[in-house]
Amino acid sequence: LSFSPGVKDNSLIREKLASDVFRAAGIPSAQSAFYKVYIDFGEGLKYCGVYCGLELPDDNMVKQQLGEESGNLYKPESKLATFIQTEFEKKNNELAGDFGDVSSFVKALNSSNRTADVALWRKNLEAVFNVDHFTKYLAINNTFVNWDTYGVMAHNYYLYNHSTKGLLWIPWDNNESFSKSPGITGTSGGTSGPGNDISLTMNEVSTAWPLLNYIANDPVYFAQYKAHMKDFKNGIFQESTVFALIDKYYDLITPFVVGTDGEQPKYTHLSSQSAFTAERAALKTHVTNRIALVNQFAP
Repeated sequence: LSFSPGVKDNSLIREKLASDVFRAAGIPSAQSAFYKVYIDFGEGLKYCGVYCGLELPDDNMVKQQLGEESGNLYKPESKLATFIQTEFEKKNNELAGDFGDVSSFVKALNSSNRTADVALWRKNLEAVFNVDHFTKYLAINNTFVNWDTYGVMAHNYYLYNHSTKGLLWIPWDNNESFSKSPGITGTSGGTSGPGNDISLTMNEVSTAWPLLNYIANDPVYFAQYKAHMKDFKNGIFQESTVFALIDKYYDLITPFVVGTDGEQPKYTHLSSQSAFTAERAALKTHVTNRIALVNQFAP
């Protein structure tokens, strides 16, 4: 398990909320649960607050959700502009020196065929990478907003090479999701560093992030992305559904966060207990605002 303490998240539920929404919408993502964490520093147990424990993709997740685990699983640190083997950490099959799946993906993505013969470029890319799966993930991620991943940061994702589906994108690290609200279009250069976010059209994303830039500028893949966003907005991403999840998680952990028996200074990332309480409404407002924006972009 990986334990997330809710850094920069006054709700403490964003990690679980995003992962559960991804999975409900058909994107494999880590299952999780809330834990009350106690640590003995030498003077008996000290309550250190609520953590979100997530299964690691290289444990049981891939087999349970994708039906197999023999393919290569990577946790990259790459913008995918060039293939550098050291940027693709293997999480299984470590003794096998075969990186042909990811090197072929990066090569196909950045091939000059993209401008010389776009149909051939798409065909070669889809032969090694599941583009439809990625555009669906991207539509969901850009709808509820998680900036701390590919497009701003060259990490926080996994790639699994499925025997029949090609390389599949697996989201990871969602503690800063459901925050910020980029518009339909962005400003050039707006994705240069931490804390930035990506607009719905992704027009501001440069070629330094080729997977996003090329999808945004390819009419077939952009239409696919937009259709997935509409489906997500009309399906899982309804106020009633997401609000119910927010209330469920808040009601579950509030007794262990707020009050004399709740999280304590020096052992929490909360700015205050009152900030935790207020964040429930802030999350719901974020959802409402994002639905309204997507309704304009993908009615």
